[in-house]
Amino acid sequence: MNSLSLIKKNFLINKTLETKFQKFIEELTIQNKQTNLVGRSTLVDPWRSHILDSIQITPFIHKKNSCILDMGTGAGLPGLILAMTGYTKICLVDSNGKKIKFIRHVCKKLNINASVVLGRIEKIKNKKYDFLISRALANLTNLFTYSHNFINKDTVLIFLKGKTVMDEIIEAKKKWIFNIKIHQSLSDNRGKILLINKLIIKK
Repeated sequence: MNSLSLIKKNFLINKTLETKFQKFIEELTIQNKQTNLVGRSTLVDPWRSHILDSIQITPFIHKKNSCILDMGTGAGLPGLILAMTGYTKICLVDSNGKKIKFIRHVCKKLNINASVVLGRIEKIKNKKYDFLISRALANLTNLFTYSHNFINKDTVLIFLKGKTVMDEIIEAKKKWIFNIKIHQSLSDNRGKILLINKLIIKK
């Protein structure tokens, strides 16, 4: 089964959304030749490495009007994919000006509704979110440090992680207390989706 078929099997996407994803991939591929937005190897099968990898977190966010912060969004992943699927209150943050410029270009070209912020996460004002999402930004301990300013008692953290995930969890437990559920990634058999809440720093 190819990656697009896998997406269609697991997620309800219509032809309009499929076309939008295709146009995003085309823009990403074109722009990546001029600016290093994503690893070149990820564009061998972008439907799997970017679309499927991002859309697989949607079953964990039931309300489309949830306030979501995509920390270190890079080329807009996973946040832009969520915005395309109908989530209406997504903020994408990154400190890389060229990546933010690409995101704004894509939002305008594909009519995507998202808030886009150029800046370091540590400098962002202390707003609270329903969900924090991230992939490939930092290890879990650092992600928790970034996250702490944006959470309330109900906030859920959804992080896409790779093969070092268990080591990162062990390390993070030295400094943080948290509830965690681990789900298998659909896009990478070495990957995991972490669902975390009740995050508290140890005294």
